[in-house]
Amino acid sequence: MTTHADTRARLRDIYAEAHEQTLHPNALGWPGPPDERELDFTSRVVFDRPGMAQAGCAYLVKELAQLAEIERHLSAVFRIITSQLGADTSPISEGYDLHHALNCFAAEEYLHADFFYRYVRELAGTDIKLADSLFSERLALYQGDDSPYVKLAAMCMAAYIGESVITVFEKRTAHLDPKREHFLTRLLWAHGMDEARHVQVDHVVLERIMPSFTQAERQRAFEIFTATEELNLELAGRFQGLVSGIFGLDHTLDNTAWDVQVRLAAVFREAMTSTWPPSPVDERLDDETRKLLREFAGTDRVHP
Repeated sequence: MTTHADTRARLRDIYAEAHEQTLHPNALGWPGPPDERELDFTSRVVFDRPGMAQAGCAYLVKELAQLAEIERHLSAVFRIITSQLGADTSPISEGYDLHHALNCFAAEEYLHADFFYRYVRELAGTDIKLADSLFSERLALYQGDDSPYVKLAAMCMAAYIGESVITVFEKRTAHLDPKREHFLTRLLWAHGMDEARHVQVDHVVLERIMPSFTQAERQRAFEIFTATEELNLELAGRFQGLVSGIFGLDHTLDNTAWDVQVRLAAVFREAMTSTWPPSPVDERLDDETRKLLREFAGTDRVHP
């Protein structure tokens, strides 16, 4: 039987070597606007063929700018949760292990937003600024009097879907570029070092915290999760409009990466909603999805 002490020890272990497994944005060696070689790689990553660099850049700009905005929101939500934990007397928050894990998680997400917002500006050759990112509305979902664990569960369920998708794309670039000769590969690798820890924290929440929820807490976590997903969907539409206006094209047409992303997101979302407690995504993969992963990213697992 897993105890609260076991859970605290697990969180401690996840972040024990984080200082050696992370990169500051300044350490990435930013190359500036992509050259022809990098643009060709972008085309192959996104469309599985050359000659689609502009649409490939549009796809990455839209998806990574949206991800940056979601990561910035996630960082702010964790600040609310950790503030509430100051008054929490639950055994799981004894000592500093939970606080440390969530504070590090939040700091890393804020730097990820910096990674991606900088990168998409270089891809687009212009500022990527959304006039209204619905930040206040998204943050308001987590400003009520729900317990910090309900908020943590809702946020982790919403984040875990996107974290799992971007992990597959990290594996795709590594599969196509194992020596990390391209900046996109190095960027996603740097992001993935932190993301691997975030996923491990998510698994702690899914497997060790959420099973103890009351029916009311479970319902409330799903309400906040669902509302977060709805606002994120609207956010995606706003970024789609912004990027379409900048590039003057529909980046989803005949787009291999987009098709895979949509299919995987549906599978990962089902993992969050079809069982209680929600399942780690690798426990929900059928043969067809594993085949898709092998063909797209050279692996039949999402997370280790």
